[in-house]
Amino acid sequence: MSSVYLPAKSQSNALRIFEALFSIFSLIHISNAITPLILTKGVNEGDGVDISTFDLSINAKISILIYLTTWLLLTVRWKRTLSVLSRNKLIWILMGVICFSYFWSVNPDQTLRFALYALGTTSFGLYLAIRYTLRQQLSLLGWTYGLLLILSLLLVVAIPQYGLMAGVHEGALRGVFTHKNQFGAFMALGSVVFFLNAIRGEKLSWIYWGLLALGCGSMVMSQSTTALATFLVMLMLCIIYRIFRWRYEVMLSAILAVTIIGIIALIWVAGYIGADSFFSSLGKDSTLSGRTDIWGYVWDQIQLRPWLGYGLAAFWNGYEGPSGYVQLAMRIAVIYAHNGFLDIWLSIGLIGLSVFLAGFLITSRQSLALLRKSNTPEGFWPLLLLTYILLSNLTEGTITTMNSSFWAIYVAVSYSLVIAKKNYYVIEK
Repeated sequence: MSSVYLPAKSQSNALRIFEALFSIFSLIHISNAITPLILTKGVNEGDGVDISTFDLSINAKISILIYLTTWLLLTVRWKRTLSVLSRNKLIWILMGVICFSYFWSVNPDQTLRFALYALGTTSFGLYLAIRYTLRQQLSLLGWTYGLLLILSLLLVVAIPQYGLMAGVHEGALRGVFTHKNQFGAFMALGSVVFFLNAIRGEKLSWIYWGLLALGCGSMVMSQSTTALATFLVMLMLCIIYRIFRWRYEVMLSAILAVTIIGIIALIWVAGYIGADSFFSSLGKDSTLSGRTDIWGYVWDQIQLRPWLGYGLAAFWNGYEGPSGYVQLAMRIAVIYAHNGFLDIWLSIGLIGLSVFLAGFLITSRQSLALLRKSNTPEGFWPLLLLTYILLSNLTEGTITTMNSSFWAIYVAVSYSLVIAKKNYYVIEK
């Protein structure tokens, strides 16, 4: 693989190596990989085991350690941190809404805990943007997703009862994650990262081509056609940009057209091919009706608290509290809305969702401006990431609590675009 770029020659080699290893380790951990699978002893969906009975406190302690280290590293660069921090106010307004949701939360303790995670994960994303350029971030992500993929395949060979799912999703590859859908979601984005690193044509690009082939094969083995469809849409966008190099206005129209077609295709796949096999366990056919039923019941609950929501991560609590309405209506355990935007609305209301969407649109505009200026893989990376976030949150939820690696990467890209804008989109500065 291409080496991770580590600037600041005045710093010691030990510190540079530590920061690279810390970044990769943190990205793996906040991806909810490895540790949760070990702590839950490889339990499968449909086993009838209540996951809340497992002691997952060590996972939380590792997260807190990562956040403390992140804040220390930001403090070391306090001048640059302060100068960059104020350039993306909407992210911190969103964090303010999240923190204040404690006061109207139906589960204040849960909201307080997840608000801390959201602040820590957002800070880690800020650290990535301050410490690494977009090209360096792509390199770090290549190492991270490469390790996750290789470890997943090794686990399938060494301990198949952990690496493969049983029960409802018999034989589906989940690797170092607790569920096949998690693995598929990470490999969809990971395969794009492999592709972007591979097309640089550097000396070891063949390794990324190999990882791309393994990633695509693994997505098929995970039986997650949603993930595969999402990856194909993003790959199509990248090919359109790389091959045709149309005028900006024509290219923008093509990007929007492919994205809209991709959204329609993804919903069709999720509905009629059974992308997640979620409803097959109910004895239903694989139609969109299961998801739309959940969305309908969720919408009923949103209307009760449309502006402020129920507090971050406070709504879904089994048969207790407001989620009991959805559970009883569906007659099965439902732990999220199967739509990331609805989940954000549930958590922090229309006010919070509006702040997020405003920031998302501004970041989209900046990513298009970068795309217009740059003919490099990292120039196209922000738009691909935003496409992934849009598609992956239509039928699933990858950023709903703002404490996943997807959220950290989004924050890093958002701040990197702000930095690039100041440098007139010279992204290596």
